[in-house]
Amino acid sequence: MDMTRRNFLAAAGVAGAGAFATLAGCSAPAHRQKSSDASDGVVQDASAANVVETADVDVVVVGSGTAGTYAAVRAAENGANVLWLEQNQDRGGTSAITEGIATIGGYAMREQGLDLKLDQLYHDFMEFQSWGASPEVLSMYLTNNGPATDWAIDHGAKLQYSPMSEDTYWGSVCFDDEGNFLHMGEGMLQPLWDYGDTMSNLELRTGVTASDLVMQDGTVTGLLAEGGKGTIQVNAKAVVLATGGFADNPDMMKQYVGAEEGEIVIVGMGGRMGTGVKMGLSAGGRMHGQSAMMYTFGAVEGASGFNDIVNMVFCWDATLSVNEKGERFFNEAATVNDRTDFRNLSVRNQKTAWSVADASYVNSIAEMGQVDYVTGKTEGDLMQEIESYDSIVSAQTLDELAEKMGVPADALKASVEHYNAIADGEPDPRFGLTGESVIPVLEAPYYAAKIVPSAYGTEGGPLTNDKMQVLSDETGEPIPGLYVVGSDNGSMYHTNYPMHIVGGTAQGFAAASGFVAANAITA
Repeated sequence: MDMTRRNFLAAAGVAGAGAFATLAGCSAPAHRQKSSDASDGVVQDASAANVVETADVDVVVVGSGTAGTYAAVRAAENGANVLWLEQNQDRGGTSAITEGIATIGGYAMREQGLDLKLDQLYHDFMEFQSWGASPEVLSMYLTNNGPATDWAIDHGAKLQYSPMSEDTYWGSVCFDDEGNFLHMGEGMLQPLWDYGDTMSNLELRTGVTASDLVMQDGTVTGLLAEGGKGTIQVNAKAVVLATGGFADNPDMMKQYVGAEEGEIVIVGMGGRMGTGVKMGLSAGGRMHGQSAMMYTFGAVEGASGFNDIVNMVFCWDATLSVNEKGERFFNEAATVNDRTDFRNLSVRNQKTAWSVADASYVNSIAEMGQVDYVTGKTEGDLMQEIESYDSIVSAQTLDELAEKMGVPADALKASVEHYNAIADGEPDPRFGLTGESVIPVLEAPYYAAKIVPSAYGTEGGPLTNDKMQVLSDETGEPIPGLYVVGSDNGSMYHTNYPMHIVGGTAQGFAAASGFVAANAITA
């Protein structure tokens, strides 16, 4: 049986840790226009800066999520003298709290004798991206995702392959020796950090923020950073940018994604201000996949976490969705099929969007308590949570519900009637919803939750070659000394984030790109 969010919720109380949900998002066309910030982020002469310290290294890595961790630890393992900078006091960023990672061709998949069909995966990825992704970077990812994560396993990462269905290449999750689920920070990154801490040629500095690249004659020769007692000048043969994208920068979100501040709920760790993206563009790089978002399954207005229980109830399944007119506006099963972009983009195009459910559905989940979608453990009180949200209304009749929603009652009742009829085999010619996905709205009280777009982060950034070297927008040639990895790198995307093809691609690409950049630098 395919594990959808609906049948997961139905079985979560006994399912244990066998299922997981991975990052999802979407992207938009490549664009040659440079950032409006392109005049910032690069200095030709660092002598004007108030430098209090100078460091001379082979490699400086900015950011300590999955991409930065793989880049820094692997480069040091290969013999480079590495300085590793993290703006926060703790390592890991949003990567530390993610659930899974793609491991295409990794140990566990090979041990299970799975036919990887890399050529087919390449075709499916590219077709989904309207053939706008970078061919060489996609090839790099498919070829190196497995070796990169195998390397992490060799150094203690507790990754175990966890397919969610027979037809989908889902990734791996982490479990401790007692079988307890671990997030990526504890299960995958911590062993790599412990390994890196044993190396005398790898220095980590937290609470240090990169500010400007230093370039001389078209070559990146290091960077300036702020932290501690003042400005640090780092002279390096290679700079690796791994700062996690620009999801927390309102100006960049408006420029590249077209989203006003607060329009898209961003979950995960804060502080992703686009430092690496701006630096890469400022050095002369070309923006690619500029509006790419790692969309979640959407969120109830007011929810702040990806797996808040109200999100799981009203956004993770094919509940009836209507707009401010009381009318359906998309195929509700798109999210069940992991096309998370469909729901979010559709919701963004409505003035208001609502998810509608009945007492039978809500009560069936409430009886399980608050479900942790990874471990299957339940706790808390769903009904109390629902009552605490101003964005969730309930009523004994659809007329009363429509009034509370502010939508026409006749339209809402017609939408409910047609939606329910689909369960009995009535066709849905406009949207293509089929009966097996429908959760009928039959029993009072009825519930409606206002839903809004939600995402983990961005995926647009500078275009690179397959060594993760930033390509010049002017010449198309690599900019010497500059590498961009993970969510700062937009090369993998053009149209949407391909969660339905391979789950965990964002983390998988972060691992592969960081690993490959380190190998290229130290070759």
